[in-house]
Amino acid sequence: MSKNKATVAASIYAAMSISFWGISFVSTKAVVDKIDPYTLLVLRFAIGALFLLTILVVKRYPLTLPLRYAPQLIVLAVLGVFVHQVIQATALITIDASAAGWMISFSPVFTVILSVIFLHEKMTPFRTAGMILAIAGVLMVTGAGSGKGVNFSISIGYVLMLLSTLNWAVYSVLL
Repeated sequence: MSKNKATVAASIYAAMSISFWGISFVSTKAVVDKIDPYTLLVLRFAIGALFLLTILVVKRYPLTLPLRYAPQLIVLAVLGVFVHQVIQATALITIDASAAGWMISFSPVFTVILSVIFLHEKMTPFRTAGMILAIAGVLMVTGAGSGKGVNFSISIGYVLMLLSTLNWAVYSVLL
């Protein structure tokens, strides 16, 4: 495959991933009104596992894993997949999908902060400006149309969604 074709293929795959991620809050919100979050997550994980297994079989990828990585993978799987999804699905019982969508955009901000603290990454002026721009953007979007700035009442759903963003940042730093 030529470099240009590989770039186009990667762009298509990235666009597909972004699209599926973008509709996940809306679809999860629609479904948690019908079934409980845990049933939804079991179904979601089953579909995802079946899809990934199919790809592995079709592409004939080996299913080997060095045993020494098992503890880290278990922690990452529980934290980054199970806990993250349970918190988000539970939050979506009480908040709108749009609120969940903009709140999750704080994950990169938390990731940068944790990376500075635990990975000793440098906070550059460019990163600082990016964080300020991200926070300002979220605040502008959430306050758009209200004429009053950010306007929402704090509920358990918002707290859970904030915990979800922090959980994802912890997962990302551990990864």
